[in-house]
Amino acid sequence: MSIRKIIDWAIQEAKTTQTGTIASEFYEYQDASGSWVWACDVDIGEDDLLTNVPVTSNNREIYYAEEGKGVNLSRLGSGKWAITGLSKTLNSTVHYTYLTFADDMWEITHTELRGNTYRPLTYGELGTLVAPYGYGVLPYGVRGKFNADGIFFEIVER
Repeated sequence: MSIRKIIDWAIQEAKTTQTGTIASEFYEYQDASGSWVWACDVDIGEDDLLTNVPVTSNNREIYYAEEGKGVNLSRLGSGKWAITGLSKTLNSTVHYTYLTFADDMWEITHTELRGNTYRPLTYGELGTLVAPYGYGVLPYGVRGKFNADGIFFEIVER
């Protein structure tokens, strides 16, 4: 592991709050202590999706929030993340423009849209999946991960 990766990991571990986007419906989840709590999956803008993120407060505003809504996350003493409230900012797609410079001239080489969305697959999308997935094999309502351009990446399993 490089020094840069170690430093990045240490900075990430030191964070105590961050924002995320609700990436699933809320469901009841049994935590490590055996208590049933409301939880959902949260996208924090990285490759992996945080699953089973509990709601810390008994706030109906949070667990009635719809998918795609921004939430604030706080790190618990155990190191896990928990939803503490609704966020005024939202992790979203980012538009990158790449330029080249030569002889005091610049040129746009290409643009790129980055970001992910999570939503249930439609009947049509289920029909286009190849074996072992597809219509009839996966239940209706199964969730998928899509990039910013709407291209399907993968099935998200809880």
